[in-house]
Amino acid sequence: MAQSEILQSKATTRGFRWGGYRWAVCLGLFLVTTINYMSRFMISLLEPDLVKYLHFTTADYGYIAAAFSFTYAIGYALCGWFMDAVGVWLGFAITVALFSGAEMGMAFTTTVLGFIIIQGIMGIAQGANFPGAIKAVALWFPKKERALTTGIFNAGTSLGVVAAPVLVSLTVARFGWQSGFVSAGLVGILWVAWWLWRYRDPDKNPRLTSEELAYIRSDAPEKPHKIRWITLLKYRQSWAFIIATMLTSPVWWFWLIWIPSFLNGKFKIHIKHMILPMVIIYGLADLGSIAGGSLSSWLIARGWSLNASRKTAMLICALLVVPVFAAALVHNYLLAAAFIGLACAGHQGFSANLFTMASDTMPSKVVGSLVGLGGFVASLISTGVSAGVGWFLTVSHNEYFGLFAIASSAYLVALLIIHVFLPRWQSAHQVEEGTALPGLAAS
Repeated sequence: MAQSEILQSKATTRGFRWGGYRWAVCLGLFLVTTINYMSRFMISLLEPDLVKYLHFTTADYGYIAAAFSFTYAIGYALCGWFMDAVGVWLGFAITVALFSGAEMGMAFTTTVLGFIIIQGIMGIAQGANFPGAIKAVALWFPKKERALTTGIFNAGTSLGVVAAPVLVSLTVARFGWQSGFVSAGLVGILWVAWWLWRYRDPDKNPRLTSEELAYIRSDAPEKPHKIRWITLLKYRQSWAFIIATMLTSPVWWFWLIWIPSFLNGKFKIHIKHMILPMVIIYGLADLGSIAGGSLSSWLIARGWSLNASRKTAMLICALLVVPVFAAALVHNYLLAAAFIGLACAGHQGFSANLFTMASDTMPSKVVGSLVGLGGFVASLISTGVSAGVGWFLTVSHNEYFGLFAIASSAYLVALLIIHVFLPRWQSAHQVEEGTALPGLAAS
């Protein structure tokens, strides 16, 4: 690695420490990510009640799910720009209040069209989560802590999947199916109240000490330069992030949507008995999210460059996914769950560093827009992949091996593409004032 890169890394990694108000912000991001995923999976859990009480058909539910998937892709891009435009304090308050209010609204509608409209609203608003969270991390944490912080809040995705059935079991049996939507929405509203009360950007936050603010700003300052949203595709950093997200995000959605069906079809595991395999899978996913993020932060703290630390962590996480093809071959459901859980751990750790790439290599003012653009493309592809998986399983009589084999190699391919586009993980502050970031023509 270049001597200048080593010196720059060492200069910005001394003093890695816990404590301080920034970790309260990290907790807030973890909670909102948990609420986001808990909210979006509530309708999946309550689908049998919608069929029973509102007489919805499977086709009706498919239309409702498609409305969310499509608008979520749009929301990812729009909300990325929105977060950059209005800031994360107001941006999160508006979007979380919007999807929480829409969630409660589903308790008071009885038509398919009503659910489609509400799910469309939720999709747009929930698309703000990752662009906003990554932007907040860029504002509140020096580079040496960003991957770890991203891994922590990203662990909320798995906790949200587990928390949703817990909330349903506590409310629906006693108060009816409507209470599931209402309770999930109320949790989101409570978070908004906390966020408005406790959050301000670092430069405006009275709870932040001058010492912690100096620590947050310990990286070399960014040079002033303007990048418009429409010109993001000029930069190789953008293409590396978008293509890698496009390759890996559909795999994560495949796990979320199809694993219960896989376990039921191959091992005859009824939904009532899936708690243990789900705990294995998503427990490992949470560990991977935090461990994958902390690994690159740990390497940086020991003098490694951003380039070497991020890519080493991503390589290890990508290798964790490779054995997942064996899940389709084994005859024990817990062993299959372990292979899938290992792959989910690899995904989450890989994603923690991939999201951090956006804040490492691009100016903070466009981080939300870049994450939103990547999520938009990935979500559109995920929608098509979900439909394609359904078709493939139909014609192949539920043969999952080919799907698992594709998933096992996706992360290594994504890392290779990242390295081709970004042979050096160049930081945004290295850009000279008045010049553009290295574009596609850069060497």
